Amino acid sequence: MKKITNPFARAAKNDAYNCFGCSPANKHGLHLRFWLDEEELVAKWQPQKEYEGWVGVLHGGIQATLMDEAAAWLVFVTLNTSGVTTALNMVYTKPVYISKGEITTRARLISTEKHLARIECTLLDGSGEICAKAEVTYFCFPEKIARAKYNYPGAEAFFSE
Repeated sequence: MKKITNPFARAAKNDAYNCFGCSPANKHGLHLRFWLDEEELVAKWQPQKEYEGWVGVLHGGIQATLMDEAAAWLVFVTLNTSGVTTALNMVYTKPVYISKGEITTRARLISTEKHLARIECTLLDGSGEICAKAEVTYFCFPEKIARAKYNYPGAEAFFSE
């Protein structure tokens, strides 16, 4: 797996980047880390009690956030642009017990048509069991617009040390 660098992290120091999913500066955020495993984006995250729904179980909204964030980063690094989520369809198959440890979210591109990307995401608990799946539809900006209006740094920025 190839480690993905967060090129936005510098902006967090100036309070210009506070993403709940991936900003290292958001004290309440998830601080996700990402890797590229061939054509799949992989996110790793250690669940904490603060993110419970039911006792000992990760909140479903946090699970959806993990999937949504993985889809966004897949768009950054494989489609060379940014965009916005237009749909996220979740299926929760098993509880995600916080006590099982680090969670893995995987995202892979299913298809693209015009400006829409369809992305399949899976969420695995600490024992490697699939506990949730999602299909995310993402509206992708043309790269020129992503760079000019949304501070997209280009795919190469995600792989620099």
